[in-house]
Amino acid sequence: MTAIELLIIVAAIGLLLLVTVPGSSMLIERYHLNAASNDLARGLSLARSEAIRRGSTVRMCPSLDGRSCQAGGDWSHGWLVFTDGNADGVVQEIELIESFDGPAKEIRIVGTGPVRQGASFDLSGLIGDFEASSQADGGEFLVCYVSSHVSARTVVVDREGWVNVIPSETGNCGAATG
Repeated sequence: MTAIELLIIVAAIGLLLLVTVPGSSMLIERYHLNAASNDLARGLSLARSEAIRRGSTVRMCPSLDGRSCQAGGDWSHGWLVFTDGNADGVVQEIELIESFDGPAKEIRIVGTGPVRQGASFDLSGLIGDFEASSQADGGEFLVCYVSSHVSARTVVVDREGWVNVIPSETGNCGAATG
């Protein structure tokens, strides 16, 4: 093999890396975004199915520590699914069904509408307002990558408690959260 052939091969490999590396980072970001959206949807579906199975109210709330609910509507650090037998909205150890870890560090999850502080499902699987313990029209969660142009996802919960993950109309996190 001559030096010219070796230079051509090295240049071809360099060009290939130049083209594939930026594309692969977007692919990884999409994977993380889809994983976070699906984990959130799985938590909501678990809360709904447990409410029906147990015949009682089951709640889901954002959590910083995996043991208690946090106020503010930021779901980025994780969330809890718990039964609320005494209807106080506070997680006791015996009530905890599952604790979910937060997604990748750059992903932000924000609840809007009645699910901002948490979601509550009654024994028929209908979604309710977390704080008022009354029936709600559903709500949405925006799941976005903070420092990327990857399109955000929206996790929608309708009034019957059904969960759906769809592309966000706001585009990306920068456009949605400002």
